[in-house]
Amino acid sequence: MDDQNGSGSAAGIPADSSPVAGVYDHGNLRMDAQYRADEKCRLLTLEGIDRRTAAYRETRQLIADIESDLGGAEHISAMERQMVQHGAVLGAIAADMEAKYLLGRKIDLVVLCRVLNAQRRAFDAIGYRRRQRDVTPTVDSFLTNLAANEEPK
Repeated sequence: MDDQNGSGSAAGIPADSSPVAGVYDHGNLRMDAQYRADEKCRLLTLEGIDRRTAAYRETRQLIADIESDLGGAEHISAMERQMVQHGAVLGAIAADMEAKYLLGRKIDLVVLCRVLNAQRRAFDAIGYRRRQRDVTPTVDSFLTNLAANEEPK
């Protein structure tokens, strides 16, 4: 590593140029202090982080949109749900990098291409075609709606 305290960036890329800058150091994965062998490893989830951040909101919106395209959250498998989440997180990272580029900041185009390629592979796994949902009302729902509309107001 170039920097003993671990705050250096990969191959001279500015640390603020990419949300993933500094993850790789000379081609090897760097271990963050929170994952040392002598400490407990606390895994984070999307549900366990601050929901007020723009990145979280962007990711949740992408997940909702993609799940809707796939026929709704109730119609996708656990494996598809994982690929949707991965693709949405990668999409949020790519959008951040693209916005930084459009603001005139330097970004690592190799990292952006890797993010986009990984996102494409995640979406290849679940497919790109919208899936139709059956929205035909059941007899019970039809009668319930009919009775609700006939009640005096």
